[in-house]
Amino acid sequence: MPWQKPKKSLTTSNQAYEFALKLLGNRDYSEQELRSRLLRRGATPEFCDQVVVKLKEYHLLDEQRYARKVYEAWLDKKVYGRLHLQAELVKKQVEPKYIPAILAQFTEEMEQERALAAYAVIAKRQDGKYDCTTEKGVAALVRYLTSRGFSVPALHRVLAEAKKQLLAQ
Repeated sequence: MPWQKPKKSLTTSNQAYEFALKLLGNRDYSEQELRSRLLRRGATPEFCDQVVVKLKEYHLLDEQRYARKVYEAWLDKKVYGRLHLQAELVKKQVEPKYIPAILAQFTEEMEQERALAAYAVIAKRQDGKYDCTTEKGVAALVRYLTSRGFSVPALHRVLAEAKKQLLAQ
């Protein structure tokens, strides 16, 4: 590992604020995530509080905006369901009070469309792993979809669609 210059500790509120601005210049952060970064750099909890208040006052730190951005970035991942979204929001340290509103934006119809799209991707495979004519193939398909956070109704929809495609052949 190459030698790295030790990071300068944040010993004043001003240094902590400047560091926070630098971080926010690259991307949005949740309040909890920003506090964690400041504390790791040696800022005191009092400095963190001062910085967070100042950033909120200037609308540079906005939990609701951060939650929306996490959701919008997650939408680009086409083959994941509601439970994966919920886990992603928690992982990204979105404040819990905003999670239900974000999850409400992701409708059951959207999830079912994504589940069908995920099935369409794996149905093209020639390996037969997800062959719905066998019990083993159905189990593999269910594992695939549940590991990507799809709900039970979405699973039922995909299995019904798979069965309909088999009967049409």
